[in-house]
Amino acid sequence: MAVDVLVVQELKKKLGQKEVLKGVSFAAQTGDLVVITGANGAGKTTLFRVLAGLLPKGGGKIQWNGEDLEPSQVRLGLISHQPMLYADLSVQENLQFFARLYGTNSQERIRELLERVGLWFYRFEPVSVLSRGMQQRLALARALLGNPSLLLYDEPFTSLDAEGREILRGVLKEYQSRTIQLLITHELQHLAGLAFREVRLEEGRAVEVRGDA
Repeated sequence: MAVDVLVVQELKKKLGQKEVLKGVSFAAQTGDLVVITGANGAGKTTLFRVLAGLLPKGGGKIQWNGEDLEPSQVRLGLISHQPMLYADLSVQENLQFFARLYGTNSQERIRELLERVGLWFYRFEPVSVLSRGMQQRLALARALLGNPSLLLYDEPFTSLDAEGREILRGVLKEYQSRTIQLLITHELQHLAGLAFREVRLEEGRAVEVRGDA
């Protein structure tokens, strides 16, 4: 299996007059689960938005397999603070819409993912009636649709009940061997039993803290 390599080197970003990222550097490759921690306002979400191409970087380099990262050319899955779903469409229609964006419309894949996150029974329900936790599960299914090689999870345990957390933990473990996974959380207890590295953002820079298993 091919191994992808992500290298972030001296990444900088200002928001208004505040320099949020002052030179963030770290690397990851296929098989890595890197947990990004840090205080509120440390720049964790800003880092993810830059990696996903939602914000331009202010300086430094982001490379994917030795080339400048172009998010549109990488199979990237993102779970953010907002579920990024269409409230008026049903659960199934949301995945059908995003599947077409990925150039596929496999009903088998859609069913597989909805069953994986425990939402097949609710497939005809509009997203607007789902609880926040159920929307988070659907956002997880959306992020997995394109068979991503890079997965970004921004506080993915938020709003999930115990069953939802176990589903997410299962996905993290299942996809670890074939993807690079970066995850923002302050709830490291939910990762017990998973192998990961912790990178902490402090004063706009990245500090490698420890690994766990």
